[in-house]
Amino acid sequence: MQILVTGGAGFIGTKLVEELIKRGALVKIFDDLSSGRMSNISHLIKTGAVEFIKGDVRDFPAVREAVSGCDIVYHLAAQSLVPFSMERPDVDMEINIKGTLNVLMAAKEFGSKVVFTSSSTVYGNVARIPTSEDEVLIPLSFYGLSKMAAEHYCRIFSEQFNVPTVILRLFNVYGPRNTKGLMIDLYRKLLRDQKRLELLGTGNQCKDYLYIDDAVEALLLAPEKSACAGDAYNIGSGESYTVFQIAEFMLEILGLQGVEIFARGGKAWLGDLELTRPDVSKAERELGWKAKTSIKEGLTRTIVWLEEKLGKIPNAKTLH
Repeated sequence: MQILVTGGAGFIGTKLVEELIKRGALVKIFDDLSSGRMSNISHLIKTGAVEFIKGDVRDFPAVREAVSGCDIVYHLAAQSLVPFSMERPDVDMEINIKGTLNVLMAAKEFGSKVVFTSSSTVYGNVARIPTSEDEVLIPLSFYGLSKMAAEHYCRIFSEQFNVPTVILRLFNVYGPRNTKGLMIDLYRKLLRDQKRLELLGTGNQCKDYLYIDDAVEALLLAPEKSACAGDAYNIGSGESYTVFQIAEFMLEILGLQGVEIFARGGKAWLGDLELTRPDVSKAERELGWKAKTSIKEGLTRTIVWLEEKLGKIPNAKTLH
């Protein structure tokens, strides 16, 4: 089976490609390396099962050529930073909406199935917790808006043109090789100062955090188990933790005591959500998927990688 992974040199894409190769797939990686890294995939290219194509999803001829011959397209390539989307909504729109449209047009031509990674940010401030997929989508950021629009393109391509699509709304994926987000931010701060740890915002932002292995398992199941008729699925752990709690868990795992945790106050960033907790029963029921990794287990694995990547925090426990 030939599979294309756009954004395949990124955090989630790299892990997905590794698992696809284990299952015997031939994989094309399409990535402009704006956030993805060759160092993530060089070992995969050496296997001979991966072809790397440097390209931009806004370039339709390049996308069309990459999609040609592929049974499944995992469309992960995106502008994924909420703060950047608020500064440059034009660029965010071009990459996330036009890029997705390009993938869908090519998939329509070549008969490819499309797995689209959306985001929890499509919901905005929700009325119901836990939040199911039929919640009204009122995103707070241009990133969430562009993902919502891209979801509708997927749905309409399925309904009107019979292009098989499935949408996965990912909730705060974390783990080894993730070079952005809460965990690496806290770890870097602890490297600099083992006495005081500053949190962005109030520290009471409460979100669902999903370990990378569980996210990839959902991606692998989606094209096989779903009807691929433009349906969306919440992909999260089903449990939420505050930033304060994540900080406390990390300090516990590291064995650091006497660290003062304090919050800066205000909004962490423009467009940030204060609360996310998905209802994941649809994914459990229809995809046969459920997150398996506990927050402390996932954080421990992540911290082991951070130690290797950034160095050991003074006075912290050795975890490996």
